[in-house]
Amino acid sequence: MSTQFKFSDSVDDDRRREIIEALGRAGFSARSLYPGQKRPKLAAIFTVAGTKAADVRALRAALTRYRREIEYVEDAPARSLKT
Repeated sequence: MSTQFKFSDSVDDDRRREIIEALGRAGFSARSLYPGQKRPKLAAIFTVAGTKAADVRALRAALTRYRREIEYVEDAPARSLKT
């Protein structure tokens, strides 16, 4: 399972890096869902892969101090490949 979150429009790149680094210190590896994206709305979406239910709660707790800078936090839907 993975969890996605989106930075608010008002958050600049430096502040995003600070928050990503803080998440890293908390044990989470956040990556852009759309690396190199030029459109700001898509470039603001990040994902944390390999999260379990307990991890999601911990991630949400880690992001609460940034609640004004984070627009949403949600679990990515489970998908299965059709063969």
